[in-house]
Amino acid sequence: MRVVAKDEAGVWATWRVGRRRLAWRPDYKGWAIDSVDTTGIVLALNVIPLALYLLNWIAALVATTIIWPLRATTSKWPVVAYSITIGDRVYRIDVQGRNAANALAHRWALEIKQHGQPQATAAGA
Repeated sequence: MRVVAKDEAGVWATWRVGRRRLAWRPDYKGWAIDSVDTTGIVLALNVIPLALYLLNWIAALVATTIIWPLRATTSKWPVVAYSITIGDRVYRIDVQGRNAANALAHRWALEIKQHGQPQATAAGA
């Protein structure tokens, strides 16, 4: 779920809170090369980072087919809360049980709305 709230400094931030569903989430960090080039070399070089990004997504989806049943059998679910607008704030805790993970996600969402970040388990995250 997405939560929009003000942080301590009064800046609006959008948070994403919930159980982690993928094995990992590939992140595109702007590998593309920018240049004004009419020869097409720069365009060809931009295909390489895009292909690597797509391969990373495929690997994450394939790994998820293994991780998801493993999480269900061990009943250990990771709960994450991270700021979309301010990328340096990430909270992650593994919780025993799917219902407990959903409850923690809802509690974190409420704490983010009230305080600007998760409070109860911030030390353990």
